[in-house]
Amino acid sequence: MLRLEHKGLTGKVIWPFDPEYEQARQEYNRAIDAYPIAIVYCFNNQDVANAIHWAEKHQVRLRIRSGGHNYEGYSTGTGKLVIDTTLMNHIEVDAINNVVKVQAGTRLRKLYDVLYEHGYAFPGGTCPTVAISGLVLGGGIGLSARYLGLTLDSLLEAEMVDAKGNIIVANQHCHSDLFWALRGAGGGNYGVVTSYTFQLKKKVDKITLFQLQWNNNRSARFKFLSVWQEWLEDLDRRMSAFGRVYKQGVLLFGFFYGNPAEARKILEPILKIPGITFENIEYVDYIEAVNTIANTYPASEKFMDTGRFMYKHLSKNNICNIIKILDKAPSDYNSLIKVYSLGGAVRDVPKSKTAFYYRKAKYILDISSSWEENDEAAINEAWVAKGFKYIKELTFGSYVNFPYIRLKDYERAYFGHYVKVLQSIKNKYDPCNVFSFPQSIKP
Repeated sequence: MLRLEHKGLTGKVIWPFDPEYEQARQEYNRAIDAYPIAIVYCFNNQDVANAIHWAEKHQVRLRIRSGGHNYEGYSTGTGKLVIDTTLMNHIEVDAINNVVKVQAGTRLRKLYDVLYEHGYAFPGGTCPTVAISGLVLGGGIGLSARYLGLTLDSLLEAEMVDAKGNIIVANQHCHSDLFWALRGAGGGNYGVVTSYTFQLKKKVDKITLFQLQWNNNRSARFKFLSVWQEWLEDLDRRMSAFGRVYKQGVLLFGFFYGNPAEARKILEPILKIPGITFENIEYVDYIEAVNTIANTYPASEKFMDTGRFMYKHLSKNNICNIIKILDKAPSDYNSLIKVYSLGGAVRDVPKSKTAFYYRKAKYILDISSSWEENDEAAINEAWVAKGFKYIKELTFGSYVNFPYIRLKDYERAYFGHYVKVLQSIKNKYDPCNVFSFPQSIKP
């Protein structure tokens, strides 16, 4: 019977009785504990198509996985067939035309390394084990976003295997409706995207990396959130920054496409916050800056994390309430309010050009908590839920790459007024809802 079930699947197939299964079923977020019926590591588009046909024949639901970093585990599921593109990780650089073709399973560390060998920066994310697919299909926010745009803003073309196993090439001239939807609302909704072609925008050698910390300094938290929103208003677009505010202090880090003297001047309002305990502003090779931040990420963790788009100016009372949330956090250092800078090049792109709806937001306000032991999950999740309830009042819309299972009316939250047009595109390319998960676009 098992042989009959296997028939039709190609690629590297991992079943629950295989010794590799326990490791293969794991997501980056170890709080996700799912048991797929099988995991198919695909080598090419035909392997993907065969998995789709097999799932239809055996009436098994599909999930699509590239890097396994979906916060809520939507790239896996108990009893589901997981199509995994990890082994599809080829990178082809065309230095004459300044483009790169990247397969869906390519991890960011590899992509940054290869592109830097050719002298290019790339507007990707910061976690090195994230795959390009999940990043670009939801937007793609990183420490070059204000200068080079979202990851999806560099996308020229995508190749996708649809529900019937056909290969579709989507760009501005061919399947342009799908191409529009894939840029911001594409993750797992329309088919298995297997490769991407990006325009490469910037030759780079050195940039300024900055890392600032106010540890064991609770008073810095209020000051930082106050200064942050003012500072961001007219921030030089060559600078992008991420901040983390926790029970015991503040951490800020980022990139500046310029020299340290300029960076220090731009950072002056931040540097004036009293009690700084660590300061690093240095001119380094671009790849060193990328890897310095990448190396701060653990190999895996157990967490809950979600983020919203900030448009308004926080009042003193708003900031005080956020501090009160932090004061009740279950962890001194691993329960966080995070901020991710937007604006600059992100805002330059006309809102209607892609399915990324929240172009005009000032920054993302995020709440996150991680834990070590399983019995700590409930208190951390409850803290996030309570904090999110307040943050939701201050913000407008949620970032689809930071999904949250408790989010009501999730389609509107992730995609704003684009929901109906996205549903019509879903009807066109996946009318039978072959590609679905708990917060997918419904036809």
